[in-house]
Order: sequence, then structure tokens, then C-alpha cells
Amino acid sequence: MSAVLWATLIYIAILVAVLAAGLIMIAWRLIMTAKAIAEIHAALGQAEVNTRPLAGSVETINGALSALSAGLKSVYGHLIRADGALGRIIAKLRASAA
Repeated sequence: MSAVLWATLIYIAILVAVLAAGLIMIAWRLIMTAKAIAEIHAALGQAEVNTRPLAGSVETINGALSALSAGLKSVYGHLIRADGALGRIIAKLRASAA
């Protein structure tokens, strides 16, 4: 056999070995990723089980917080009007003191 043929066969063998190593590394990473995704899936399933009893309570709390929000918006409006009124009173007091 000629030297060119031997060089070509060696090159092909090295190329196949490098490609095989690359594919093995990719497969290993995919297996590790699949394991991590399975752990996440299990954790999310457990979180769902743990939070299922809260459904009714959360709805009650949400309703109460909505009512509180409406009340606080009303208080905010009153405070804005009171601030304006106090500002006018202070202006009149400063004008009468001068």
C-alpha cells in the first residue's frame, strides 16, 4: 500500500474517534439534562401537592386584599384632598401673618 493510502486511513480513524468522542460527550450531557429535568418535574409535582390545600384560603385572602385595596385608595384620595386644604390654610396663615 502507498503512503497516501495509509495516511488517509489513519486520518479517517482519527476523525471517527474524535466524532465518536464528541457524540459520547453530547449523549452524556443529554442524560445529565434529562436527570435534572426529572428532578425539577418531581419537585414541581410535590409543590403542587403541598399548595393544593391553600386554594380556598388564597381566594379568601385575595378577596379581602381587594377590599383593602379599594379602602386604601379611598383613604389616599381623602389624604390628597386634606393635603390640598392644609396647603391653602397654611398659605392664608402666612399671608395674614405678613
